[in-house]
Amino acid sequence: MRALIRGSATAVIIAAVAGLSSSIFQTPMPARAASLTDVSTLTSILAVAPEADSATYNRDLFVHWIDADGNGCDTREEVLIAESKVKATLGAGCKVLTGRWYSAYDNLTIAHPSALDIDHFVPLHEAWESGASHWTAAQRQAYANDLGWAGALIAVSASSNRSKSDQDPATWIPTYKPFDCAYVENWVLDKYRWSLSIDAAEKAALDAQLSKCPPVVLVVPAMVAGIPSSADVTSNARPGATASAAPSPTASAKPSVSSTASVKLPGFVTPGAYCAAEFKGLKAKSETGVLYTCKSSATDARLRWRR
Repeated sequence: MRALIRGSATAVIIAAVAGLSSSIFQTPMPARAASLTDVSTLTSILAVAPEADSATYNRDLFVHWIDADGNGCDTREEVLIAESKVKATLGAGCKVLTGRWYSAYDNLTIAHPSALDIDHFVPLHEAWESGASHWTAAQRQAYANDLGWAGALIAVSASSNRSKSDQDPATWIPTYKPFDCAYVENWVLDKYRWSLSIDAAEKAALDAQLSKCPPVVLVVPAMVAGIPSSADVTSNARPGATASAAPSPTASAKPSVSSTASVKLPGFVTPGAYCAAEFKGLKAKSETGVLYTCKSSATDARLRWRR
């Protein structure tokens, strides 16, 4: 049994109007009251600032992969275990030997872990340029091994991850177009969670992509405590640059969900994706018309869309 639970406060994309739900990061709602907002509101409160000078970046400043809970499985193996569509088999030292994974960036099903990379959704280099250069070593390690929210780390094909490299949405989005909306929505959530800034080109790209996406309400992940706000770190940017940020939305500006009756099922679901507690026992179709139920299994207590 895993001691660390990924996705305890993750992004749940709830369709605000009939249509396609774009997220594969659907997970159970947190036990505490959910913080809800629409993605455009969330994007507007991110600090906008030029990126820090990348010359000081060093990947070794983000220590990973670690075994945070001491159960013998490091972060990479934890993600592989959590995201396998079948129960993963393990060898010595918690080495994942077999399983089946879905690479959302390029719509591939992958049967061997050696063909997978664990992608930092917002790359380490991008995080450095967006605020992490001012973090402590412990904060950078926590970022590089974030198992507290399922959108932070994702198993994808090695080829797609290396194509992405350290690029932001201004220069790279996945080749699998049905994932575009989920990708940029999750990017915004990850930046919000870690108080990271966005640069002007990045914001323009996010706004342009999100304008094409169906309206959604987001369950916002908990912000990581102790991280300096990028809007307050004026030295984050190159000399002479300034940062700006809109004020945080008020409670009245955030849509609320008062009962399951007010939550609409997604137009379509992604097989194997996590699903919200509100959907438990309900059925919905995939894009191919196959019916799936939001339920747990004998080997996985988390709610997913299952046959």
